[in-house]
Order: sequence, then structure tokens, then C-alpha cells
Amino acid sequence: MNSQHMAQPAGNVSRPRRMAMALALGVSTLAVSLAATPVLAQSAESARRATKSFDIAAQPLSTAISAYGRQAGLQVSADADVTAGVQSRAVQGQFSATEALSRLLTGTGVTWRIDGDIVVLTRAPRGDGAVRLGAVRVEGDAGTSGQGASAAGLPTVYAGGQVARGGQLGLLGNVDVMDTPFNVTRYTSELIENQNSRSLLDVLDNDPSVRASAIRDGENTTLIMRGFEMQGREVMMNGMFGPADTRGSMIEAVERVEVHKGPSAMLNGVSPWGSSYGGSINYILKRASDDPLTRLTATYASASQLGVTADVGRRFGSEKQFGVRINAVQREGDPDVDKTHNRATFIAGAFDFRTDKLRLTLDLGHQDRLLKGGWGSTRIGSTVAIPKAPKATINSKQEWEFFDGQNDYGIARAEYDFAPGWTAAAAYSKSTSDELYLLVIDSINNVNGNKTGTPNWIPARSKNESAEISIKGKFDTGPIAHSVSAIWSANEGQRGQLTYSVPGCGTNCAPSNIYNPIYRARPDTSTLTTDGIEMTSKLNYSGLAVADIMTFWKDRMVLMVGARQQDIGSKTFAYGTHALTRQYDEDRISPSVGLVFKPKSNVSLYGSYIESLNPGAIVTTFYANAGEIFAPYVTDQYEAGIKYDLGTFTATANWFQVAVPSVVDIAATTTGGKPTLELDGLQRHRGIELNVFGQPVKNVRVLGGAMLLDAVMVKTDGGLNDGKRARGAPKLNINLGGEYDIPKVPGLTVTGRVVYTSREYIDLTTTKARSIPDWTRFDAGVRYAFDIKGRPAKLSVTADNLLGKDYWAAASRGVLTIGAPRSVRASLAVDF
Repeated sequence: MNSQHMAQPAGNVSRPRRMAMALALGVSTLAVSLAATPVLAQSAESARRATKSFDIAAQPLSTAISAYGRQAGLQVSADADVTAGVQSRAVQGQFSATEALSRLLTGTGVTWRIDGDIVVLTRAPRGDGAVRLGAVRVEGDAGTSGQGASAAGLPTVYAGGQVARGGQLGLLGNVDVMDTPFNVTRYTSELIENQNSRSLLDVLDNDPSVRASAIRDGENTTLIMRGFEMQGREVMMNGMFGPADTRGSMIEAVERVEVHKGPSAMLNGVSPWGSSYGGSINYILKRASDDPLTRLTATYASASQLGVTADVGRRFGSEKQFGVRINAVQREGDPDVDKTHNRATFIAGAFDFRTDKLRLTLDLGHQDRLLKGGWGSTRIGSTVAIPKAPKATINSKQEWEFFDGQNDYGIARAEYDFAPGWTAAAAYSKSTSDELYLLVIDSINNVNGNKTGTPNWIPARSKNESAEISIKGKFDTGPIAHSVSAIWSANEGQRGQLTYSVPGCGTNCAPSNIYNPIYRARPDTSTLTTDGIEMTSKLNYSGLAVADIMTFWKDRMVLMVGARQQDIGSKTFAYGTHALTRQYDEDRISPSVGLVFKPKSNVSLYGSYIESLNPGAIVTTFYANAGEIFAPYVTDQYEAGIKYDLGTFTATANWFQVAVPSVVDIAATTTGGKPTLELDGLQRHRGIELNVFGQPVKNVRVLGGAMLLDAVMVKTDGGLNDGKRARGAPKLNINLGGEYDIPKVPGLTVTGRVVYTSREYIDLTTTKARSIPDWTRFDAGVRYAFDIKGRPAKLSVTADNLLGKDYWAAASRGVLTIGAPRSVRASLAVDF
């Protein structure tokens, strides 16, 4: 195979010296930053009185408060309905923070109050046009420090309530969307609840850069982002890799789903199982707010899945220092696919303690899922023409197949503000995932839909531990404002898996057909156990990263620079003897730079470069060379774009290029034999993304966009596959959703969404016979907010695949995934 897949050399500098250089860079940055700290160590009162230079143009208030917060060094929060349609005054000159805020809000009908550490904007009572001023507290970024969610709050929600204005950007902390040199979207819990989302796949139906490559209501969360695969176990929780379930974590305890397109290892580090080059996803977990919450929700999903969820939050103490948030879920029933039955149980607790300087958080969670019947995708022989998609409700798997999985996680974090604008933090997480499959590994072997099937008994266990220590602060050097961060992080993942043949049921003892299933009697598995699992693979990562966000030229320019020293190792061991069978240990310093230029306060032009060292994959049991470890490799990305914020509606456009080593299937057979997975050349993805979100006019919200993708092979062995389209990467994705509030019926909202995906090829071919056709899906919904004896309530009904289209939804990894049938989800939520 072509040598292009090998990791790029890190130069002639020895590994110890490179590590020393990275450490020296981090120490130097911190030394300079700490030296500046005494200059900044002023009281909140003196900061309030100090005069600063302000240059804020007259503009929509929603964007003006962002500029004010940056120039005043304050944390400002406002709900979308407060700023919607409000135009602020211009503020130019030398003023104190209070005087500048007074000028900004004069005549707007907006006042403000202090809520903990946040300046909160609210509507003034009717007839009161005055702007009330009081003590202003000088604070750092809103919401979080380091990489995790704090109890202090989150970046404000954008107009329409579906996405947030800003969110976590790895070690950089919270960054406003207009200051971010990448394509990022942060979906809110309001959107999750309004759309009756039960999984990450449901949430990401709003994103044109993402496609599901796993079946709905299945055990696995597998995504294709910018044409690259991403597994559910790669999802971060509160900025940390490791706590997520191996197959995918439930989302009922999630406040925000933060989606960052493109490689992000410099910002976030690396998952113990490898990180997707297409992007990263971070769950920000829920916290108790100052207002008590007791919400019970009854749920229904077709065909007969019933459930109940509880969301309870309280704060205690004379200053509400202690917070508790509990989320619990129980649901069970038959999905839309024949001969299937699912059960899910989930409970999560979020505990926090906060003072003016100290924040402590603890998140604990347990989920248990049992899926009976067929749910998986199916492989297809390497020369077989892809047959027409079957009826989506047909289950061509065996009804005695099952998946039984449990996950337990814990995340602890401490943050301390040791000086004005400076925070130190430490965090630790641990999780265990257990799973058991009775799984028929099948493969379509002709265009008539016949397929082979061999059952396997597969118990497995995964363990993950992660830790990090960080410091973050702000200081000025002349006209340049700095926000610096340094973080050390490490994680380790261990996995053990056994694959047993089922007694009395050998190769191809369970054949079937995708149109006319053949159901077999359940084999005897009474002699099979889950005993004897040993951790036979270990992946470990550690790294030190430093970064600086520099703001200058009257806030018109934002420059981000950073680097991460990464050390990645992998080992596999033999069962029984624990003898080391394969290993590698590689390291590299990975840089990143991003520049944002604002010709106007609500327009951002940006460009960025980012790269990372990725761990080589361990080949799965689906391939003849199972257990082989590929060498680490370097991924890099270039991105440039424009963002235009109209106050209540934002549109963005960007171009990107990502290049990574490619894997191909070799010598697969038409009878279901296992292919060999090998590296060959580079997979280069170039694309254009268009995104829109917000409330362009009263009562109307929009969310979605399009992605145009050119994904081709380059530098392949002997040029054999150069120029061929990468598998599983459609040329065009479109997702566009809208909501309309019916003016004459307060509380009533109708929703609709269209999802389009162009043709996908299942391997490196140019024939349509080895591809799935393009498809279009229509979704719709309605919800009604009302009161039940003075208690807020909301009834939501959503219908996916409204027209009942039967289609292949994805063709990646040599696997076909059927699109979900028409499905209906409903919920009734009541606050007590």
C-alpha cells in the first residue's frame, strides 16, 4: 500500500526535546500571564468606576450587548424576547462601565439587574423608561471555565430559542459564534424537547453537515460528518472524552448539544477510541437554575412505545449555593419495525456548589438498554449490485437477536477564581460500558435481496478514565486584550470483547431475504456466558495545550493561536497470557491558528488552520485482519467563511478542506466472506456549507442549510483509485426546517422540515449499481403550550418521514442502512 497513510514526520527534533519545547511554551505563557495578574487584581468596585474606551455602533441590541461585554470586560445575559426588534444607541468615547451601559440602553425600554455574577437585561415595567444602574461586577467569560460546564450559567440563547449564541471551543472556553473561526452550532434543550428528540440522531436531523449511518431505534449512534464517520463513544460530556456510552448516550440530561465541524484535537484533545476528522460533539449537562423545576413528561412513539420522564431541579442554602438536578427516563414498547421491542432506563444526577470564587460539580449517570429483534444495518458483497430498498417496516433480521447494554459514568470538576479574571480548574471522569449481543452477521449476496447469516454471541466491556488540569485568564498588553488558556489532559480507554459461535448453528445457518424474511427458531445459547472478558486493547492519550485569543483594533480583529503537544499510544494483548501482541507510541506538536475580521460589528470574515495527530484504528471483527492496529496519522483542515448576524437571524457560509488517510475493503467475496481492511492513499474532502438560524420575522423560526461536498481519493497506490469518489460521502445535503406560531391561537405552533441527500457510493466505484439513489424526506409537527389549572403544560406531536418513503439512508463502511419508516412521537409535559 502507498506510504502516504503513515504519520507525517515531526521533524528532526527528538521526542524528549519536542516535549520539553511544548512544556516550555506552556510555562512561558503562564509566567507572562501570571506576571500581569497583580496589575489586574483590582476590586469589582474600582473596575466599575474605571473609564474605558468604547466604540459601539448603533445596531440591534442582541449584537450590541456582545460588543459591550467584550469592551467592558463584563458578563451580560439577555433572553431573545428582550432584545428582539430592539435597536441600541451608539456608544463612542471614554466612559465608565455603568455610564456606557446607560447610554447603550437609553430609550430602549430595557433595564438590568444583577443575578449572581451576571448582568441580566430585562424589559422595564410599562411606563418606566428609565434605565436602572447599580453595581457592575467585572467577570470573565459567561458560563464556563476550562472545558466543562460550570454552575454559573451558559451563553445566551439566540433569537428563536433553537441554538445558542456561543459555547465551548475546547480549551478556549466559551466563544461567541461571531468570534469563532470555525463552523459551529449549539442546539438547545428547548429544541430537543420541542422536537421530541430521543437520541442524538434526532437532534442532528437539523444539521446539513451530518447524516446518520445507523438505523433509528437501534443500539448504535454512528454519524457521517462532512463525509467522515463518527461513533457515539467519541461524544464529549462537559468537554471530556470518555464518559459517553460505547454505543451512544441518551440525551435527556443534556442542556446543549454543541457541534463543531472539522478536526478539533488541538482544541479538545483526542478520544481514547480516536476522534472523527469530520467534527466533534459535546454534551453540556443540565444544572439546577435558581427557579425550582418539577417537570413530568408522558411520551409515546409508534408503534407502541410508552414512557415517562422526570426533570427536577432545586437550589438550597441562604444564597442558593447548593444545586441538584435529577433527570430520569423509563420507556418500553415496540418500534415501527416488525418483530422488535425496546426498553430504556436512564437516571442522571447533577450536583453543584457555588460561591463567588469556587464552583464544584458532580455528574453521575446510569443507562440500561435492551433491544430485542433486528435493528442493525447489513453488509453487501463487493461485486453485488445494490438492490432496491425494502419496505422500511420489514425486519429481515431474526427476532431472537438482541442487544443488552449498560453504562455508568461520573464526572467531577472544581473551578476556583484565584484572581480577578483568572480561574484554575481540575476535572476527572470515569465510565464503564457493558454490552452483550446475540447478533447475526449477515451480507446481501445477490440483487434479489438474499443474504447469508451467521449468529454470534458477543459480550464486551469498555472502561474509560480522563483527567485534566487547566488555568485560564485575561490581561491586556497595550491595545490588545488577551484571553489565555493552558490545559493538561489525559485519558485511557480499555476494551475487551469475546466472539463465540453459537452451538449447533454454524456458518450461514440463519439466511434471510430483505423483502421476504426467513425467520428461524432461536438457537440454544444456554451454555454461553459473559465470563472471561479480559481487557485486550488499551488506548492512551496525554497532552499539554496552550492558546491565546487576542482581540484588538476596536474589537474588529480576533486572532486565535494555539498548539497542543500530543502523545498517543496503543497496545493489544493476547487472551489468557496477556502477552503484548501489537503496540505503538507516537507524539507530535499540533498547531492551530484562526483569524476573525469584522468590517462591521455584525459581520465576521474568518479563516483558520487546524491539525491533529490521530490514533490509528483497531480493525474490528467484521474484517479478516481483525485486531490489526493502523499507525497514527496527521489530519489537517483549512477553513474560511463569512457570518452575518441581523440581530434575530444569522446566515453563514464557509469553505473547507480536510485530508486524511483512507481505508478500503480488499478481496471481499460475494458469499459473505470477510474482506480485509487496508490503508490506501488519502481521502480529501472539500466542501461548501451554508447555514441559517434564528427568527427572520415575527412568529417564524428557521434552522438548517446545505452542504456541497467534493470527496475524492488522491495519492492512492499506483494511482489506481485517484479521482474516485469516496464511499459514503454524498455530494449534496439539504436540511431546512421552519416553525410558525399561529397568531390567532396563542401557544399553537406548526413545524415542518425537508431533508435531502444525494447519491452515495458504497465503495470506490463509478457504477450506479454500487450506489444508493438520492432521497428526500419530509417531517412535520405541531405543539401547543397551555395551562392546566395554572400549571404550564406543552403538548408536542412530530411525524418523521411523513410520506412513508422507503429508502437506503446511508452506504458507508461497506454497510447499507435502511431509512426509518414513517414514525410518530408525542409528548405531554407538565410543570408542577
